[in-house]
Amino acid sequence: MIKSVTVDAGKCIHCGMCIRDCVVGCIEFDEEKIPRYVEGGEKICVGCQHCMAICPKGALSFGGKNPDESDAAGYVDSEELLRLIKSRRSVRFFQSKDVPPEKISALVDMLAFPPKGGNADSLHFSIVGTAEKMRAIKNFTYETIQAAKNSSPVIEFFRENYNKGIDFIYRAAPSMVAVSVNKEKAVAGCENADPIIALSYLELYAQSLGVGTLWCDAALTVANELPEVKALFEIPDGFELNYIMLLGVPAIKYKRTVQREPANVKII
Repeated sequence: MIKSVTVDAGKCIHCGMCIRDCVVGCIEFDEEKIPRYVEGGEKICVGCQHCMAICPKGALSFGGKNPDESDAAGYVDSEELLRLIKSRRSVRFFQSKDVPPEKISALVDMLAFPPKGGNADSLHFSIVGTAEKMRAIKNFTYETIQAAKNSSPVIEFFRENYNKGIDFIYRAAPSMVAVSVNKEKAVAGCENADPIIALSYLELYAQSLGVGTLWCDAALTVANELPEVKALFEIPDGFELNYIMLLGVPAIKYKRTVQREPANVKII
């Protein structure tokens, strides 16, 4: 990440909004009331780009990016967003076809935007993009399970059900995403939250694209118990597997939302 702040002095109206909104206080006015880094500001800057996003005139550029190429800030209808949240379902029946490549690409692009503690570059996503590759992973997984000696009760459970023709691990999903975290790069206390936040964003965006998802503790358990299976996800050195989500075009269509009792909330 290039950390730099440049300002078009002809556009700057000296409002100071970039300074007030800076997360770590690394921007100040110079003698002519033009924003700049404080001394050593590059070292403490977290690269959140709040300064560029808030500038009313598009005068400030972060990292050499052109603010005119940013999308206008958008806000969706709150009722539609709530209906999307209420309509989200865990999908366990998928069509056997590939998730369309353009939808995989859209999910990849979105993954640059979920928030992380300190905006740290701490996550890695391994996405299985085709049904053919998923079948290969599934076959290898069950071959490894069948050959496993002195395996845990949960591995025995998966083996027994697979021998009955039931795949409780991958559920015939044609795609999946495994998120890993580098705990050395993550902000302390955010190591487990950052990956789950990213998958939560992915889940809702996938829903809007017509892609079903399933938080898959079964696949995570198998990967953690069988290193040969985890190796298939090509996790970079220094990163640890955190969670796995199955993806696919649903083979079913829900007609209505469920009805929930109010959450257990105390307003203080």
